[in-house]
Amino acid sequence: MVYIRSKKVKGIDYAYLVKSIWEPNLNTSRQKTIKYLGNASNLTIEDIPKDYRNDPKIITFMASHATKDNTKKQALLQIKDEFFKTLSNGDINGAMRIYERYTMYYNLRDFYDNLLKQTMYEIGELWAKGKLDIATEHVCSNTAQSLIDIINEKNLKKHSNKAKILICTPSGELHSLARKVIESILMSKGFKVVNISPSVPAESVVSYVTDINPDIIFISITLEENIKAGRNLINKIRTNFSSILIFVGGIAITKNDRLDLDATILQSGSLRDIDHQKLNP
Repeated sequence: MVYIRSKKVKGIDYAYLVKSIWEPNLNTSRQKTIKYLGNASNLTIEDIPKDYRNDPKIITFMASHATKDNTKKQALLQIKDEFFKTLSNGDINGAMRIYERYTMYYNLRDFYDNLLKQTMYEIGELWAKGKLDIATEHVCSNTAQSLIDIINEKNLKKHSNKAKILICTPSGELHSLARKVIESILMSKGFKVVNISPSVPAESVVSYVTDINPDIIFISITLEENIKAGRNLINKIRTNFSSILIFVGGIAITKNDRLDLDATILQSGSLRDIDHQKLNP
């Protein structure tokens, strides 16, 4: 197994291409340095011996440490291509390996924002242009959802005294991947999350809020034609629970910068928005 190891000296990361060699007599492995690569931030693909340039661990390291735009962009594109192949082939184990590699250097939010979300956008565009058949699109979506379920099982924390959060969508919203990503991020932070998406009538949402008494409600809207239903849902919740914290976001929200909604609007479309909110009322 070959990978890049970094060593920090006076605040600077220096990189080494190393190989892990199994020693059967000692029942352990040792590292053998193949090549000293220098300052990790200045790495380019040409610094890597040709035999190792396409190794997944090498590509992931380059994507996270290189500061030169071309090098970083090239490495990220390779990871996205590999990730697309695992999703379209229904290869959940392969997708999980990419997740584990990626999160060695990036956090869960970055994985969702910069890899999963971007890859799913590209899949949607290919389908819309007739370059991807509907069966493959469904396989990609189903594999992505299964991947999130596995991530949630691995990252599930014991619920602390943090807030109870309800995730829902207005009537007419049938998407599920976006709200599963939000659920995953919140669960990883230790919140107790209840997800009743998709497309629950407003009256049923209000009734459920009465039953479980959440501290915070997240509403996800992806289609612009459902903004009116989203506004109606918010107003009905407010009629019964005037002080409850409500956050609303989604693709439809990012496309409209003049929305009159009685809720905190997550405008950027990035999961970083969640990090910036005070989620303990």
